[in-house]
Amino acid sequence: MRSRFSAYATGSSQYIYDTYAKSSQATQSIKEINDWSNACLWIALQIHSNSNNKNSGLTINDSSEQFVEFSVFYIADDTLCELRENSRFVLESCSLENNQVEGNSKDDNQILQWRYIDGDIIQHTELRKLKRKELCPCNNLSTAWSMKKGKKFKQCCGK
Repeated sequence: MRSRFSAYATGSSQYIYDTYAKSSQATQSIKEINDWSNACLWIALQIHSNSNNKNSGLTINDSSEQFVEFSVFYIADDTLCELRENSRFVLESCSLENNQVEGNSKDDNQILQWRYIDGDIIQHTELRKLKRKELCPCNNLSTAWSMKKGKKFKQCCGK
């Protein structure tokens, strides 16, 4: 989840696409991901909880499906917003194309990775319109992408 947030914050659309589950990639477009990523200034991620499929009876380490509930904070049109979502991830076998180890067989170049399937939006709220001379909201978010203590919005994220 943290790596996907970082990819949104840095505009790494290909990485975001690559971390979708294979079953979800067909409905995604790198252009649409890029447009959404660039439409906002992503400033903070807060993880609320993670859990396995509650109906499976398995522990988190045994489950091939997990849920992560999180909030992301972003700025769009000088408005601070919060998107809270419960995301579903699945454990998939992936190729190590760029990390080939000499002497390994093709089957040895497979690893398991968590991939994003989908998510249920719990809340999507415009928290407040930001004023240029007020303290930047990244000062108040402990998990802010970039912490610039004491700067006003116009000198920080409002540039």
